[in-house]
Amino acid sequence: MQKKLWIITTALLIFSLSSMAQVIQPITLQEAEDTFLHRNYQLLAQRFRIDADQALVQQARLWNNPSFSATWGFGTTDKIQPFYGGNGGQTAYSVDQLITLAGKRNKAVQLAKLNAGTTQSGFFELMRTLRLQLRSSYYQLYFLQETEKVLQQQLSNLQKIVAAYEDADRKGSVAHADVIRLRALMVGLTNDYTDLKQQELASQLNLQQLLGNDRQYAPNVDTEGLSRYNLQLKGYTLPALIDTALLNRPDLRIAQQQLQQAQMNYSLQKALAVPDLHVGATYDKSGSYAPNFVGLTLGIDLPFWNRNQGNIRSAGSQVKVQEQNLAQGNNIVATDVQQAVQKISLMDHQYQLLDFRSFNQEYNKLIDEVALNFRKGNISLLQFIDYFNSYSDNVKNTNKLMLDRITAYEELNFATGTELF
Repeated sequence: MQKKLWIITTALLIFSLSSMAQVIQPITLQEAEDTFLHRNYQLLAQRFRIDADQALVQQARLWNNPSFSATWGFGTTDKIQPFYGGNGGQTAYSVDQLITLAGKRNKAVQLAKLNAGTTQSGFFELMRTLRLQLRSSYYQLYFLQETEKVLQQQLSNLQKIVAAYEDADRKGSVAHADVIRLRALMVGLTNDYTDLKQQELASQLNLQQLLGNDRQYAPNVDTEGLSRYNLQLKGYTLPALIDTALLNRPDLRIAQQQLQQAQMNYSLQKALAVPDLHVGATYDKSGSYAPNFVGLTLGIDLPFWNRNQGNIRSAGSQVKVQEQNLAQGNNIVATDVQQAVQKISLMDHQYQLLDFRSFNQEYNKLIDEVALNFRKGNISLLQFIDYFNSYSDNVKNTNKLMLDRITAYEELNFATGTELF
């Protein structure tokens, strides 16, 4: 009874997983990327940050508001007349406008533009990072599902063989030890299948989060189109790839813009040491040497103690910091591209050792013949188990190698900041 219950449970597991797969929505890589660009929440949030920083550029262009003050007389100590402005009363008005000197306003505008540009570069850097995650999850899910199809078929075939052997065991025509070995093989394959489904769920989760919805996806990959992942066919050289990366990497552009920001801030801090000018006008009805006095006012701070020394020194040090960050960024870009090319060379070498298409076709034919001959009793149980395990390992290793190779090319896209493949 326990044996039957175990077989029924395994069958229900396979059936439930198969039913789940039937409701999965097929999706091409282009459809996934289009959905990603329009629905990814991180990208949408970064777009709003760009709008926010561009609004600050507009704010930096605005002039300071003028200030207005008024004075109403309250009479004298002999006679209190609150707010009396008639004959013998007093009113005075003044207007003051701050005029920034030393180009402070223009420097502030340039600094705001550089900050907005850095935020925009941050958007492309985020897109570059998330696109690598998207494609990695997409292809990982595809090859996991391809492996699942094979393991699912193996489980179904093995289940039939186990059922036949159990029936023969009850009749006494086969050794009971052989039935135990077959059950152990099925338990191992079931565990492999369960582990594979857990990896699928993780890849599916990553894809759903990147696409901003909760749909289940089945990558629809054009296997012929994977031939575009060929470094030699494209004719790219390492120096050319490094130059491409230096021109297109958003993170390097951010480092360049941060250096420009530091330089502009240094210039602004030196300009802030120059006092600003206050220009205004005043009207005094009765409080001056003559009735209805009108005058021009000028004012300026006297830079005796605070000449912005600390901020200037700090800004100068920040320029040096950003210079070193930019130098480090250039080095990182070059080494990233170099490592990506080396990884591609390694994966291509492994990939070219075997003709996977013909090899897999021959192996599939072989395992079918092995299963048939085992049912006929032409090969032993140990030979069948050996072939069976070798076939499972071949399927998993083949798909893993193909995934690793595509991932290596996508990492080169990431390292150069362009869509080379």
